[in-house]
Amino acid sequence: MTTAPLRGGLRLVQLLLIALIALLIARGPLYGVVDGGPYDGAWGGPSRSGAWLVHAAVAVPIGVVAGALLVAVERLRRRLVPREQGEPAAWWVRSAAVTTVVLAALFVVLWVRQL
Repeated sequence: MTTAPLRGGLRLVQLLLIALIALLIARGPLYGVVDGGPYDGAWGGPSRSGAWLVHAAVAVPIGVVAGALLVAVERLRRRLVPREQGEPAAWWVRSAAVTTVVLAALFVVLWVRQL
């Protein structure tokens, strides 16, 4: 059985994580540049510096976790690549890849519905 569809699905998960990191950079540490105010209803408001600080404090740890997930997904994708000696992947790799792709799809659906 080929693993190409799973590897492609994991590539899409990686693209999703890269987009999330880009969004976190734009809306977190660069919040004051992206949103011109007023900041009365913003986290850390009503001052611009407070809103900027709180958005950065939330976005930076989430970005670090997203980066770690990006590395983990790449390692999982590489485990799906056929071995040079023809050995099969570990027993858990396919189920972990399927679970990862399904959870990413669920994340996208939930994200879109909240908009």
